[in-house]
Amino acid sequence: MSFDKLLTPRRIFWFWLPLATMWIMMAIEQPAISATLARLPNPEFNLAAFGVTWSLALMVEGPVIMLLTAGTALPHDRQSYQRLLNFTHMMTISLTALHLLVGLTPLYGFIVGRLIGAPEDVVELSRHGFLLLTPWTAAIAYRRLWQGVLIRHDRTRVVPITIAARLVVTTSILLIGMFWVHVDGVYIAATALSVGVVAAALAAYYFARTTIRERLSSDASDGELLTWPNLLSFYVPLALTSLITLANQPLFTTTMSRAPEPLLSLAVWPVIMSVLFLGRSIAISYQEAVIALLRDTQSYHQLRRYAWTLTAILGSLFLLFALTPLARWWYAVVAGLSPQLVDSAILPTMLVAPLPAIATLISWQRGILVHLKQTKYITHSVAISVGVLVLSLFGATAFTTWSGVTISAVALTSSLTAEWLYVWWRSRNAAEDAGYTAAEVREDVVSAAKSSA
Repeated sequence: MSFDKLLTPRRIFWFWLPLATMWIMMAIEQPAISATLARLPNPEFNLAAFGVTWSLALMVEGPVIMLLTAGTALPHDRQSYQRLLNFTHMMTISLTALHLLVGLTPLYGFIVGRLIGAPEDVVELSRHGFLLLTPWTAAIAYRRLWQGVLIRHDRTRVVPITIAARLVVTTSILLIGMFWVHVDGVYIAATALSVGVVAAALAAYYFARTTIRERLSSDASDGELLTWPNLLSFYVPLALTSLITLANQPLFTTTMSRAPEPLLSLAVWPVIMSVLFLGRSIAISYQEAVIALLRDTQSYHQLRRYAWTLTAILGSLFLLFALTPLARWWYAVVAGLSPQLVDSAILPTMLVAPLPAIATLISWQRGILVHLKQTKYITHSVAISVGVLVLSLFGATAFTTWSGVTISAVALTSSLTAEWLYVWWRSRNAAEDAGYTAAEVREDVVSAAKSSA
């Protein structure tokens, strides 16, 4: 698709579809891991240990997640790409060192055992899984940077292939571990993830190198430079956003460890989140499409209409899943949970069912703010979300006898609703200031859009 053509729903769909496919494939990974662990010996302990390992690995990874957004929005010539690549080098070295510092020292036991309060049997099991995930952050960083470059230069169709490489490798190792290797399930899962993300990074570089050579090997004629202050003012709010968001994971783990039925909650929460991530991943993918495609009033109206359509579809599908026997069938047959764990998962699933719809609206509104370089408001929205989350978690723990997984589901839904309300307000004002929210678009433009759709 050429970016100078009129934006239509069809063009939005074909640009966005590969991005959604990429995220869907990543979402499939988590149910596959949960299903594998549920079928191996000691499923409760291994599911709980993997949940702790996963939450800490995501915390370390947090600062690099927004490299996909930066790679989509910033590199326009050799200088800007090289600056962003050097920035990526510095982050991966620092964060990998932090990962090893936590995993190889008593700091891990302090965080997981003392602060989070995980059962003693889970602490060391999760530590070894955490160390097996050492390549995780660096591989994710480079893969997201190169995927962003591909998205910016209209090569979204190859982006899912990079995740397909990850999924094939991860699934292969899970199958080998399940049938031929006799070790704890958390080790199999961590090894599969580590090798899978490295495969995805290599695939992303393979596809991006041609684009880098053709589009990012010379400096722009206008002499516009991506300076360190400009890069940091754009990226730091986004990094803080992802870091604050991922800080939620240890909060959930801590709450579930200290609330009633801790082992049951720790075991079932990653399974519920793996299902929820499937819907939220489709929603998240829309943000990069908005960043790349938003240009003027006409494109704003088309992207907004598409966002509301996607919201309605995802909201309906996940409410249908949660409110019918489909959820119970999924947890028992696909995820392989015991009847007790299935019973514990149903109510929390109902409570988080609206979140894919809410996430779609958040992605649409975040895309506007990133496009207009107003990323600080995204950080504000996430700070509000975490504040509501903390109040909900500790309030429910203190004043109710609910299980930890139910408390976590209520808190997560409340926090994301608060985030959506704030980012809606800020994105609306930003779009108005940019002149995107004109009540009417010229009739000839609308007619052309309908005829080419």
